Amino acid sequence: MAHPLIPDGVVDVAEQQRRDEQRWRKVAVAFAVFAVITGVIANATAPAGFSVAFATLVVSAVAAFLRPPVGLHLIVFFSLVGDTATSPWWPFTKNMSSRESMFFVSDGLSFTPLEVMLVVTSVAVLLRALSDPTWRFRRGRLLLPLTAFSALVAFGFARGFLSGGDRTIALFEVRPLVYLPTLYVLFTNLFTSRRQYRLTFALAAVAIALQSVFALSYWRGLAPEQRELLETLTEHTASLANDLVILFFLGLIAFRGTRWKKWALVPLLVPIVWTYILSQRRAGMIALFIGLMVLFAVVFLRDRRLFWRITPPIVLAAILLVAATWNASGAIGLPATAVKTALFPGQLDEADQRSNFYRELEAYNLWFTIRVNRLFGVGFGHPFLVVRPMPDISFFAYWQYLPHNSVLWIWLKTGFLGFVTMLYMIARAIQHGARSAMRTVRSDDTAMIVAALGYVLMFIVFAYVDIAWDIRPSILLALMFALCADFVDLPDDPPQPVPPPVRSLVAS
Repeated sequence: MAHPLIPDGVVDVAEQQRRDEQRWRKVAVAFAVFAVITGVIANATAPAGFSVAFATLVVSAVAAFLRPPVGLHLIVFFSLVGDTATSPWWPFTKNMSSRESMFFVSDGLSFTPLEVMLVVTSVAVLLRALSDPTWRFRRGRLLLPLTAFSALVAFGFARGFLSGGDRTIALFEVRPLVYLPTLYVLFTNLFTSRRQYRLTFALAAVAIALQSVFALSYWRGLAPEQRELLETLTEHTASLANDLVILFFLGLIAFRGTRWKKWALVPLLVPIVWTYILSQRRAGMIALFIGLMVLFAVVFLRDRRLFWRITPPIVLAAILLVAATWNASGAIGLPATAVKTALFPGQLDEADQRSNFYRELEAYNLWFTIRVNRLFGVGFGHPFLVVRPMPDISFFAYWQYLPHNSVLWIWLKTGFLGFVTMLYMIARAIQHGARSAMRTVRSDDTAMIVAALGYVLMFIVFAYVDIAWDIRPSILLALMFALCADFVDLPDDPPQPVPPPVRSLVAS
């Protein structure tokens, strides 16, 4: 019987304790069932790591559903750990049909754990929007160009799909281009404070360093003759992620960032720089030069005295280093090789000149295909035409679908308007990033914004000479877009929710 002084709908303390006890019993039973299922799977799949991957995905999905911002943190971290060259066993960005992955389930499952997390996080946001009348969609500053670009990507996919293109390859090509706007919308609507962006950026740096450790472990396990045959240690785009962390560290030094952050980055930089040198990616080194130019430009605009104090000695030291290693090969000569590639291609060694010649032939074939389909492109799932024979690189299954020039690739797949929209999207991100770099007050935030702005420029430079529209670079690009355009308008801490009014237990 209800107490006469307790309003309807309000329970007494004993009843509330009983309900809480029942709720926690259900939670305990659910976790026990989950543990039993995980144990059974582990016993059936040992010594494979499927049970670990399964448990990681389930726990991550539950966390993403209950706290969608946590889902974004996990998506960024788990996506940046992994590399098809050095750690193909990590499953987060691979289909569950990939047999080398820890998460192989069936040959017919063509979706990834990353996509599972994206769906769960998006559903949680949608349910909150439907149930919370105070929720409002936040329109990021780059939403309009991203929406236009996404619409033309959808047009390219439909064109390829309806004109007989290879549907499996089309899905493979378009995936990173879909992740980009999806993650950007989630970042701008779930992150309500600068602290959340800082945490995500820190997790990205840790994940990049962890992957570098995996790469070095793989390299140490190779025989000396296998090391000699390696063209590159990691995925081509891994150098872009390494560039980001290196640029952030240099920004902390230039803008006098927090001392503990600089010291905390040192152990992360050791495997990152080591892996970077062993990979010997000329495109990555050229991109880093561009990032350094961005850093110097922001320093010049914010503090002229500091610029003239640090820039001349750094530039002089760089010139002396390049001159001293001009004829060196391997990792020592990487900076000089990058300079030769950009300014003196005739002085490259035979292997690099062959690589350049292949790119020239490929670019000719790309332009020929674009001229045939100038306005609408060929659509996803269609190869470019080969009118000038090229050296055989058939070991790369998608050589005729994913050319090295990823800037022209957008024109090839989405048409002229898609190409123009991509350039506009990048230009707007650079504009907002430059303005944000001048508006930030905290030195650590300035270094982070400069790294984000540098990444956008490094990405487009890298894309001009190498395959860039991959999953991990697209995830990082979405985060950098949000940092460039939307970070500075947020408060440091998330707004505190207003508690509902407390109903009195005493009748008036």
